[in-house]
Amino acid sequence: MNTNFDQIKLFKKVQPLKTGKAKGWGGIFAYHWVELAITEENRYTDHLEEPIKWCKENLGISGTRWFEKQGKFYFKEEKDLTIFVLRWS
Repeated sequence: MNTNFDQIKLFKKVQPLKTGKAKGWGGIFAYHWVELAITEENRYTDHLEEPIKWCKENLGISGTRWFEKQGKFYFKEEKDLTIFVLRWS
């Protein structure tokens, strides 16, 4: 059997959306975090600008219910993380 794979297009691997938990403020708070996916469309742009703007409009200023650090978004409440993931995934 002869198989020709010339017609198959392979796409570069992209970073998937990641989530997790982190302790902060001396272990008092447990934050839920998410790191947005890097895609071919947003790889060379500031892909954090729009999500930060959305967080400010919907969750208030940074440091109250959420904050962003080194490309990760941290949320005090899991429900805020869920809404964020649904909007930006």
